[in-house]
Amino acid sequence: MVLYTVVIRYAKSREEVGAVVESHRAYLDGFIENGMLLASGPLETGDGGILWVRANSRESLMEMIEGDPYSLSGVAEFSVLGFDVKKLAPGMVSTLSV
Repeated sequence: MVLYTVVIRYAKSREEVGAVVESHRAYLDGFIENGMLLASGPLETGDGGILWVRANSRESLMEMIEGDPYSLSGVAEFSVLGFDVKKLAPGMVSTLSV
């Protein structure tokens, strides 16, 4: 199984990011509901965030990113790290349908 960690780094001021943050979070809600987005949240440093995503393909992940209000407004840059899951905590197995 391939999971993706998406690192978001803000490219604009906090004010510009703040103007889009609610629409970004609302956009992500749909991906939580359909099971594609497993977790998300801001970095401790306050200069970006992380998305933990289960996607059928890198292409579908890129479509998700391209539609994100952060991407559409240009307030953030996205880096994608895919990883092939080899070990998984027992409680996560049913969650991820391994």
